[in-house]
Amino acid sequence: MLTARIKIGGSSGDPVDTQTYGLVYLDSDKRTAAPTKGFESTQYPEQEGENILAKTVDAAFDYTVKFFIQATSLENANEKVKAFNDVILPKDQNADTRTAQKIEFYNDYKRHKIVGYAPQPMAEPTEFWRDPKNQVNDVVVVELTIRVTKPSLCDFALSAGSNSGGGQTA
Repeated sequence: MLTARIKIGGSSGDPVDTQTYGLVYLDSDKRTAAPTKGFESTQYPEQEGENILAKTVDAAFDYTVKFFIQATSLENANEKVKAFNDVILPKDQNADTRTAQKIEFYNDYKRHKIVGYAPQPMAEPTEFWRDPKNQVNDVVVVELTIRVTKPSLCDFALSAGSNSGGGQTA
């Protein structure tokens, strides 16, 4: 099984397996580096091509992770999704506003560390199956989008076993 770990909020603890939240890692973006902002350029009608300032920096980007949720017989998948959403986007005390928590996602299979925020809760499963006879548990596939606002915090060449181990198991 492929493993992935996650750390939510600014705590100093180690990341935990995503299965702690009932999320089984399926897939994620194929990205191997942050995009760049591009070059600043000027163009003039009387001059061919363009003039560029050949300097750039990394740009913000979205990183999407796909999870599978299979609920146990005592709970349904909706409860697991709601519980996770309440952790990544908790309501502020005595208010209707929410404050997004910092997310560190460790993709042990692809050896990526992605750091950002979830701007939206996991609200629309890409697949949802519920047995009408209640003989099989709920099966749901959801996507989590992490908005990376500071790409320098990410690591696209994470060494194996970095920060509490991990990796692929048979």
